[in-house]
Amino acid sequence: MIETISGLGFGGLLIAIVALAVWILVLVWLAQRVLRFIGLRSGWAPLDGKNMLAAAVLLTGAIHLGNYLLDVLEASMRGSAGAVELSFPGAFLIGSVAIGVGIAAIRWHRQQKRGE
Repeated sequence: MIETISGLGFGGLLIAIVALAVWILVLVWLAQRVLRFIGLRSGWAPLDGKNMLAAAVLLTGAIHLGNYLLDVLEASMRGSAGAVELSFPGAFLIGSVAIGVGIAAIRWHRQQKRGE
């Protein structure tokens, strides 16, 4: 049954799970820095909806536009005449950024409660 999941096999599935965990850890690290940057300059609390929304929008936009620029670079190196589309970010990107921002906000809130 595990071997039939998207044809990855057990090894591919294990690599995908590890890559997803690393991706979430990187997003939590980035989100925590963005949340602190916004929060310390605006006075918004870590769990304030405005702070979390601003961090999520900034991270989603930065990652999505970075991916778009990589697609443009790849198209120019291939010499293809077709234009690269800038579309709405995918559900995976939005979901993973939301998870990362949520975890980072909770971590920062707990650190503030401990007095760090």
